[in-house]
Amino acid sequence: MPEQTPPNKAEDVTKLSPDEAFAQFASSHTSPEARQVALTALITAKLLPKQADDRAVRQGLELLLRAALGEGAEPQHRLLAIAECIRLGQVVKRWSAQIAKDLTPAFEQELPPMHYLKEADDRLNMARACAQMNAPWLPAYLAQAIAMEETGEKARSEAIGAMLARSNSLSDAIGRMARAFEQVRPTTEAPGDSLARRLTRTLSALRDAIMESELEAGDRLGEALYGLVAGPLMEVGRPQEERVQLELAREALLTVHDLVRTRLSLVTEPEVYRVVEYCRRLCGGSSWPKELQKPLDRLITDVTEALVLLGRQGQSDQSLLGQLTVLTNHSERARFLARELSARHPELPEDVRDWLEKGRQRVVRQASESAIESSASRADESIGLALQAARRARLVRDGLQQPLKASLEVYEPSLLPATQDLLDRVQVLAVQVEQAAALRGLDLYGVPGTEVDMSPKFFEAIGGMPRQRMTVRQPAVVRKRADGSVGDVVTKGLVE
Repeated sequence: MPEQTPPNKAEDVTKLSPDEAFAQFASSHTSPEARQVALTALITAKLLPKQADDRAVRQGLELLLRAALGEGAEPQHRLLAIAECIRLGQVVKRWSAQIAKDLTPAFEQELPPMHYLKEADDRLNMARACAQMNAPWLPAYLAQAIAMEETGEKARSEAIGAMLARSNSLSDAIGRMARAFEQVRPTTEAPGDSLARRLTRTLSALRDAIMESELEAGDRLGEALYGLVAGPLMEVGRPQEERVQLELAREALLTVHDLVRTRLSLVTEPEVYRVVEYCRRLCGGSSWPKELQKPLDRLITDVTEALVLLGRQGQSDQSLLGQLTVLTNHSERARFLARELSARHPELPEDVRDWLEKGRQRVVRQASESAIESSASRADESIGLALQAARRARLVRDGLQQPLKASLEVYEPSLLPATQDLLDRVQVLAVQVEQAAALRGLDLYGVPGTEVDMSPKFFEAIGGMPRQRMTVRQPAVVRKRADGSVGDVVTKGLVE
């Protein structure tokens, strides 16, 4: 009996009666395309999974498995047979595990490229088959499928998920995709635009997979991401259409954002932001288009939070600070953001705050000057404690002066001059201590009896566990900065 001519899918599914569909699916003379049409007809007529145990269905599955194992099948027909086995397993779910087991031998050697399948749904089912298998060649095979996928977004997403599950790290997976994309040569009038669109869709699917995956970042992830976005376009030329440039840049920026948000160890790594500068060049180089402001704002937040995180550990990273310049249209805007960050976080060490405000590390003073300052600094704690005592004494003086003078005028007039002299000396002493403290740039932080936000930089908690709001019992001695704001802590205060 001659092999049946491949039918037109759209037309012939509705033309097949149930008996014809069963017969066509089970016949060894049916072409792969005709068997696919027959299976579609059975599914559309809702004969499956109800009649899955029909002898014809069993025979058809057996024929598909034989073709999947390569028994006389053309490369594309072998792939189609694997895809159809998976499709049948999805409809008859109780068969899915056994079908996957029966397909395992088909994956012992590398299969023909997935793009041999012309239909996106077939490639999707082929990707689903790969997701159920383990073979050393699968990661590179899936990367090639991702790079060659044109419009089948479900197939692309499935392949990305399967590849991530078979990779050692995100860096490993993205690097593998970059190498696959570098081999792609679109045969269109504008290959750069075509490839950029494909990269955009890939990044969009990758972002979803990153959010779901628990795969670790790996080494040199920023370099791998840069290679995925920039490398392929260096081979075929950058996209010329402005919309294509914007869409690719947006997805690349959001990919960086998703990476640092889901892999916290990356947020302080300047290298992970490397692709950002390429995106700026892609969009003209001089300034960022306004259409990209939202993803840029997200990355600015990421970078500033990273700077604070490092700053709290007493660390500063010039390359990371430089990312603010890349992310903004003007260097002055970047400097403003850094200064604002310093102002919002007085708990940061002073050398870090100074670095944020000036954009460079504080110059180390000469040894002789440093020695003099070190010697003088040893007295600062004593001056600070004296300042606390002087202010308390002044408060007592101000409260006692009038009632004490009134009492002495009535009962002990002879003591009035000496008492007034004592009160005046307390005032003078308090002023002199204030002046000495001012010369050293010292002040008190916190007013006894008031509530403040508990900050380990300024206070130590007594009488229990620290809380967000605590009552000041003893103010901290701090050094004031040139602008009058609070700087280093000389002596911590006490709160409870």
